Amino acid sequence: MIIATVIALGFTWLNSTWLTFKGFSISKNEKLIDYYLSDFTVLNTYPNGNMHYLIKGEHLVHQQSTGASQIFSPLLKAKDTDGEVITLTAKKAEQIKKDGPINLDGEVVAVKDSKEVTKSFELLTRNLTYNPLIRELSSEEEITLTSVNGIIKGVGFNTKLDEEELRIHKNVQAIFIPSK
Repeated sequence: MIIATVIALGFTWLNSTWLTFKGFSISKNEKLIDYYLSDFTVLNTYPNGNMHYLIKGEHLVHQQSTGASQIFSPLLKAKDTDGEVITLTAKKAEQIKKDGPINLDGEVVAVKDSKEVTKSFELLTRNLTYNPLIRELSSEEEITLTSVNGIIKGVGFNTKLDEEELRIHKNVQAIFIPSK
């Protein structure tokens, strides 16, 4: 009887030690993957069916516990005021919550190829945030904006896709190319 009790206590102690071993337990803080997509396209539309924005990527990982999504090699398309498409690319993107800001990270390129050459541009930066609810692009990093009118460099910017205004926060340098 005593031997059986000692063996039962031994197994109980081993079991509790085994379950508390970090490699074999799942903590509440662990980010569980809800779903994973490969070579995907997601189209977000307005109630009338028009495109709000489109995201393509190599991989999308959605975390169940936080609601966050990570996108690898993202390509994001959104329309501006004149209906022209602006294309954003980066190494990685993250959206913390549904319909929240999308943070693009690593060699971000924003391009607008317009039928009117004077409205086309290319913007380069390291990190950029796209807020789909207020349709705003912003960054606190160094930027280079190239258009047919010249090159503008600075640190930090913000612009709304529904406005034709770009605000560069500091250290603005411009090289203008006169039209012919």
